[in-house]
Amino acid sequence: MSDDRAFTDQSYKAFLSEKQLMGTRCNDCEVLFVPPRGLCPTCHGDNLNWEQASGQGRLVAMTQMAMVSPDLAAEGYGGGRPYCIGVVELHEGPRVVARLDQGKPDARADLEIGQDLQVEFEHLDRHKPRLVFRPA
Repeated sequence: MSDDRAFTDQSYKAFLSEKQLMGTRCNDCEVLFVPPRGLCPTCHGDNLNWEQASGQGRLVAMTQMAMVSPDLAAEGYGGGRPYCIGVVELHEGPRVVARLDQGKPDARADLEIGQDLQVEFEHLDRHKPRLVFRPA
């Protein structure tokens, strides 16, 4: 995919708003990074292109958080409803950190390391797009 947007957090969030999980691919060493970076951490080159990831991956780590930010507390998360996050290894290779959700208050109870997941995009009242992974 060709796109002239700068390799910034703002561009990444704009893609999330468009329901696209985008990363940067280094044209020199061919490594893909999600979220994007302006310089390749592997070879330090700047010969980069945007590339859309499939959004499919597998769960490699997870945890629950009972202490949450004020924004998450306003959504009902906290001590009685932990916020579940995980590290998902995308089929393309990069690992991303995102919220895990199954539509239940205790999502972790039914998730297992190695489980296949699919990305979804949340757009909340505060107009901040957020990645969420759910079972595939």
